[in-house]
Amino acid sequence: MPLPEISASLNDRCFLSLKFSPEQQRLLHAYQQPAFCQEAKWHPANNLHLTLVFLGQQAFAVQQQLWSQSLEVLHELPPFELCFDQLDQFSHAKVLYLGISKPPAALMALQQQLQQLALPFLNAPVPEIFVPHVTLARKFQSADAFPLSVEPLSLLCTEVALYHSVSTELGVSYQSVETYTLVPKG
Repeated sequence: MPLPEISASLNDRCFLSLKFSPEQQRLLHAYQQPAFCQEAKWHPANNLHLTLVFLGQQAFAVQQQLWSQSLEVLHELPPFELCFDQLDQFSHAKVLYLGISKPPAALMALQQQLQQLALPFLNAPVPEIFVPHVTLARKFQSADAFPLSVEPLSLLCTEVALYHSVSTELGVSYQSVETYTLVPKG
């Protein structure tokens, strides 16, 4: 009989992500605009994150191997700042997101390094272009012209996490199962 912890790990989709503090999630949550689309599924504040690499369903051993390899990359990385400054949408996926018009080189390099580590284990094609964003709503459809400039929000990113996407009676919950705190250099 499989252990419940491992069996849950095999059924949950997982991803590597920037993890925001509860205060940062509250600030991000303030950018949600339900008036844009009443039918949209708006993410709760505690689900707001920035996915670096979507891993899909992976065996527990693979998750642990990828996390261990990720730590080798992360221990070299100091905290970095992101400035979210636009609302935009992936119209084909019906997603509204808070984006970054000028992503910092540190973020893009981190994403590329983690993507390379994960490539041998991925079961789906990798997107050609990484668009750093925080998903605010799914099932979003709007005729408004995007992107829309918004009041800039600067956040210091200090944590990277391995998350599981877990289905619950209240909807999907993103739960961090491993977290690494970036250490300032100096």
